[in-house]
Amino acid sequence: MSSRLAIGIIVIGLAVTPLYAQDPPREVKSEFRQHVVRRDRLIRELNALDSKAADAVADGKKPNATHAEQIELQDEIDLIQLRIETMAMRWNLDIPDPPRPGEAAPDAGTATSAKVEAAFQEGRNRAERHLQARCRQMLASIDYDTFLSRGE
Repeated sequence: MSSRLAIGIIVIGLAVTPLYAQDPPREVKSEFRQHVVRRDRLIRELNALDSKAADAVADGKKPNATHAEQIELQDEIDLIQLRIETMAMRWNLDIPDPPRPGEAAPDAGTATSAKVEAAFQEGRNRAERHLQARCRQMLASIDYDTFLSRGE
């Protein structure tokens, strides 16, 4: 991609940003997450190919086929990253950091349990706020003059 085209895309994105900077629709957020997950998966695959190529070179082999796969994956990652950056700029979304080499993919069970715990915590917080409001309402309804005069 030429630098003029990339700059043009960025300028167009900045000009359009105020129109979409409100709250992105659920479909946009879903598509954004799918792109991020796909990018992360491809980066992990590229890291595995890098390791495979390094092993081949250490063994004295020429990893031409591996190098071709690396180039293909890198091109695909670049396109996905461009789409992620465009969506982030247009909809004011935060781009998560890509995985680092050697970093394993997150366990599905851990991710699910974290989401469940977050939902339960949200429910606890809501219930606590409701309980606090009811306690304030009850304390505000007490006639302290009458309550204190009973003791005499």
